[in-house]
Amino acid sequence: MPLKTARIFEEQELPPPKRRAFQERMVEKYPKIFRQPEDAARFFSSIHLPASLSWAFLNNGKAGSSSARRFLFLIEFGWPLTVRWNVPHDINSDAVVHNLQGDTYLLRAASAMPEPWPRLKAALRLTTVRHPLARVVSAFEYLCKSNDLAHSWFAPDRLRMNAIFGFDWNEDPRTARGFEIFLEYILWSRDTLGPLAINAHWRPQIDNVLPDLYRPEIIGRLEDMPSFFRSTAARLERPLPEDFDLEPSNQQSYTLRDDWLSSAARARIQDLYARDFEWLDYEPGEVG
Repeated sequence: MPLKTARIFEEQELPPPKRRAFQERMVEKYPKIFRQPEDAARFFSSIHLPASLSWAFLNNGKAGSSSARRFLFLIEFGWPLTVRWNVPHDINSDAVVHNLQGDTYLLRAASAMPEPWPRLKAALRLTTVRHPLARVVSAFEYLCKSNDLAHSWFAPDRLRMNAIFGFDWNEDPRTARGFEIFLEYILWSRDTLGPLAINAHWRPQIDNVLPDLYRPEIIGRLEDMPSFFRSTAARLERPLPEDFDLEPSNQQSYTLRDDWLSSAARARIQDLYARDFEWLDYEPGEVG
C-alpha cells in the first residue's frame, strides 16, 4: 500500500531582489505602519503558510507560537512533528518548529511569495496572544537567558541596555531593578527608534499582529490554547484525534517575578501596553 503523502511547496521561493518591489509598495500604501521596506519585509516574514494555502499563521513572540506551530504541523501533515534539531542560532528549546520554512519546503513566509495578498485573504488567518503583563515578564526572563548563554540573540539590545541605562549584566538579571530598567529600555526604544524597532518578543502585540492590516480570523490565547486548537480544526474541517493532547512548547520558569512587579513596574507596563490591554480586553491583574 503506498504511503499517504502531504503536499509541500515545489517551486523555489521568490528571490530577495524580486521581493523589494512589493515591500516598497507597502511603504507607499501604509506609510504610518512601514517606515521603510525592511519593516514590511519583517512583517510579512513573520507570516507562514503551507502549500495547501488553507491557513496562514502570524508569529507573535512570547505568546505560544511554538505550541501553535506544533499543532498546525499535526493538522496539516497528519502526524506529529517528531524531528529533533539543535538550531545553533536559536535559543528556543523547541526551535525546530520555527524552522519549517525555507529549505524544508514545508511552510513558506508570505514575504517569499509573489503578491502574497490574494493568498492571505483566501487563507484562514491565525495568530496567538498573551496577557501583556505575563508576556513582558516572560520576555525579560528570555532576555536574561540569552545573556546566560552568551548567545547572539538579543545581543544588540543587551549592549544598548548596558551602555545607555547602565544595566549590569553581572548583577541586574532577574531582579526588580533589572526589570524596571528593561521597561525603561522598551519605552526608550519606542520613542527613539520607533515602535517596529522594538524586538518582537517584547514589542506590543498590536504592533506585531497589525490587526487592521492582517485581520486575524482566529486569535488563540495562551491562557486557553485548547480552544484555539478546537476552533482552528473545526474551521479547517480537520478533526483532531480523539486522544489529542499537545504539551506546551518552549516553557520557561520564572524567578521572583512577584518581586519584579512593583507598583511602578505595573504602571509602566499598563502604559507601554495600553493598546494591547484595550485591543485584547485583558485586565491588568496578576501574571497569568
